[in-house]
Amino acid sequence: MCLLKHSWSTMAIEIARSQSMIAAEAIPILQMLMKTCPPSFHERADSLLHCLPGCLTVTIKRGNNLKQAMGATNAFCRLTIGSGPPRQTKVVNHSTGPEWKEGFTWAFDVPPKGQKLHIICKSKNTFGKTTLGRVTIQIDKVVTEGIYSGLFSLNHDSKKDGSSRTLEIEIIWSNRTENDESI
Repeated sequence: MCLLKHSWSTMAIEIARSQSMIAAEAIPILQMLMKTCPPSFHERADSLLHCLPGCLTVTIKRGNNLKQAMGATNAFCRLTIGSGPPRQTKVVNHSTGPEWKEGFTWAFDVPPKGQKLHIICKSKNTFGKTTLGRVTIQIDKVVTEGIYSGLFSLNHDSKKDGSSRTLEIEIIWSNRTENDESI
């Protein structure tokens, strides 16, 4: 598959795009094999996964315990990968447990090896924006496992109240975008 990918630069764009879409169909199979095959197979499957095009979908589900010292919490999250433009959830007003259930998708010709997803949670108020915390997630693990989800602790500067602020996040690496229809 990796050899096939190297030949795409010499082909007509339509043919190369079609071949890459067909090759990407192997992503879910390789992810399943990584979970079920012996460790000796992992290196080969991982190298194949890291040469196929795919989509990273990040869903910010909800925040927990996002209170601040003064004023109401009007929380939102800003997501960035590399030097790309940031994506942002809507602002949820007057809630320390906001529910966003918002998903963002990035398409990649090859998986972003070594890249990190940065999420900053902020609160918007009359005096500007206050940072509630941040989390950084290595994308490589998601490419290999297919799905990575759970509660992620937000690192924040002022831990005076002893509270633990978290975000519930789901991250999926697949060969399909959310808009694709399954047949």
